[in-house]
Amino acid sequence: MSNLSRAWAVAFFGLAMATTTPHAQAQATTESPAPGAAPAYQPPRERDAAGNIIGPERAGWWNDVVFYQVFVRSFADSKNGELANDGIGDIRGLIDKLDYLNDGNPSTTSDLGIGGIWLMPMTESPSYHGYDVVDYRTIERDYGTNDDFKRLINECHKRNIKVIIDLVMNHTSSKFPTFIEAADPKSPKHDWFIWSDTDPAYKGPWGQKVWHSLRGGKGPYYYGLFGRDMPDLNYHNKSATDDMLDIVKFWAADEQQGGGGFNLDGYRLDAIRHLIEEGRQQDNTLATHQWLKDFRKFYKDLSPDLVCVGEVWSSTESASSYVGDQLDMAFEFDLAAAIVDSAKSGNTARVRTAQEKVLKWYPPNQYGRFLTNHDQPRIMSQLKSDAGAMRAAAAMLLLGPGVPFIYYGEEIGMFGDKPDPDIRTPMQWTSADNAGFSSAKPWRSVNKEFQTLNVDTQSSQPESLLALYKQLIALRREHPALAHGAYLPVDSGNNGVYAFLRQTQQQSLLVVINLTNKPVSEYALAANHSALSGTSQAFDLITQSQSPVKAEASTVGKFTAFKPLAILAPNQVAAYRITSHP
Repeated sequence: MSNLSRAWAVAFFGLAMATTTPHAQAQATTESPAPGAAPAYQPPRERDAAGNIIGPERAGWWNDVVFYQVFVRSFADSKNGELANDGIGDIRGLIDKLDYLNDGNPSTTSDLGIGGIWLMPMTESPSYHGYDVVDYRTIERDYGTNDDFKRLINECHKRNIKVIIDLVMNHTSSKFPTFIEAADPKSPKHDWFIWSDTDPAYKGPWGQKVWHSLRGGKGPYYYGLFGRDMPDLNYHNKSATDDMLDIVKFWAADEQQGGGGFNLDGYRLDAIRHLIEEGRQQDNTLATHQWLKDFRKFYKDLSPDLVCVGEVWSSTESASSYVGDQLDMAFEFDLAAAIVDSAKSGNTARVRTAQEKVLKWYPPNQYGRFLTNHDQPRIMSQLKSDAGAMRAAAAMLLLGPGVPFIYYGEEIGMFGDKPDPDIRTPMQWTSADNAGFSSAKPWRSVNKEFQTLNVDTQSSQPESLLALYKQLIALRREHPALAHGAYLPVDSGNNGVYAFLRQTQQQSLLVVINLTNKPVSEYALAANHSALSGTSQAFDLITQSQSPVKAEASTVGKFTAFKPLAILAPNQVAAYRITSHP
């Protein structure tokens, strides 16, 4: 959309809204979800005798990689070009920093080893966060151009980095030209949105106002789950559906398929549980599930390797209902909360229970595991600067099953708490002015801790949090058992010691994490359903040392009284390669 047409659209809508009450701009996915109800739908599942879901442990390339979530506005300001040194991160700045994520050379150890990036909204929007879109086919002007974005994807692919972007399907901006046009009941696009002549007055899932007057308290009213600035699209309308599918094709398909030739690798689908309402039922409807079944066929026809991960901020039961016959993955919010809680408390109960529940609801490994994201207080803030707890949380994230997602800056322990802009502050690269993010004043002030918590400083510290993240990601990349192996719980006899096996037919790895900030000597490991037998030896991949203690397996598939170390150091992380000798 040209500057002139955009200005016309904004001016036109301003007249229509002139008599309404001013308010703060709304934003998607910032509210806590309502308590989870029973899922309206569950895909057909095959289960084993323990009730766990049966399926392939690896469904696609996404099971081999660790993702990194990037807010482009806050990642890196370019040093050259039209957008250089303006205090706002942009695409060229991100390109300049790609070697930090993955330099494309497997033999080097200076990069993080990231295999995929999730970019928060990239297209034209009037807001800083981008979750209210005015043009789905044009890159946000603060970030660059469509050509810049094409170059970014090419540079990522050279480094073996896949790229997925936020697709905001549930709603648009109130300044979206089609919404402005649709305000006229005679418009052929009127039914692209949800209208009512009178105010239905019912509230949203967390008690929020969802019906908004177009003209100062008078009809017509339109439905906007996340606020009046974000009207919901009506996917009962075929034309609205077809247009969104064309947008998906535009970014993901090549020119021969009718796309724009960007060759994007996938999408993160924002607020997907709210896609289609059925009266007062405003989330997890049967209509949403059916639409997504058809959507899966569409995007897999474009490419079987195209991946879609859904943001379903709800219970494990509900989030898992979108995976398999609809989407490839969903983010696991219950598990994330449990990991954070166990890291805080030093107690394994929450994470063990949550992880074992996940096995009973998802196809193996087909979910996104994370600590926090752009809508939640950062993990280091929640842990109140406890560096040991942060290391334990990192180990739970990166050594467990599923597909890990790291929120930018998490790997150096960045802080951030509500309001949302303070969770999305500039990346801390160096101890120089503005944390090395920009030579200009950043769009949001950098955290005060940047002089010690930054990439440059931690890169020279072998025991830093950044060094641990690099090591754990490298282990996951090198060992298929960690990337997509099965998960088997191991009893430690101690609530502060979290242990589990990761196994493929060719490999067994035992993970032991001391969640407490104290040494632990009272523990002994036992498992009933392992692939081990006879006498086993353990080699710690973290310290590169052989365990001095052998594990005696009393029967095939069971080992008892295994104690690799006499004393576990505070917050110690161990990943043992197990070798059996029947």
